[in-house]
Amino acid sequence: MNWISLTTADVLAQFNDSELAAYDAAKGDVSSTSLPAIIALVVNQIYQAYDDGGRLVDSVDAGTVPPGEKNRAIAMVRWKYLLALPTGQALQTRERKLAHDDAEDYFRLIARRTIKHAGAVGIGRPGRCINTCSFDGLGQT
Repeated sequence: MNWISLTTADVLAQFNDSELAAYDAAKGDVSSTSLPAIIALVVNQIYQAYDDGGRLVDSVDAGTVPPGEKNRAIAMVRWKYLLALPTGQALQTRERKLAHDDAEDYFRLIARRTIKHAGAVGIGRPGRCINTCSFDGLGQT
């Protein structure tokens, strides 16, 4: 699977006008957490979820997300960024929080192997049996 980079431009394209104004105001504030730092944090969380979920991830995938997960990643970045802004509390809406929570829940399910995804593999362990119809995260039936 060819994973893609998540850029600041990708995230800013989904900010509304108020969020963009807060982003512009925070650019010069050295005490604010930077948007690229939050993007890197979220991208690493997604990479780890897929790794935990049994996908054989390559080092070339590090720093990238699966193409179908871009909007979920942006929802997580956007919320975490709004929490980091000194003026972000005024911008925190229920809709943004729900989008973030849904995305985090989704990746939690990927990591727990509750949601099957392309590239998931059964990893055999000595002394354990893998049933190809269904197996849990440890390869036990």
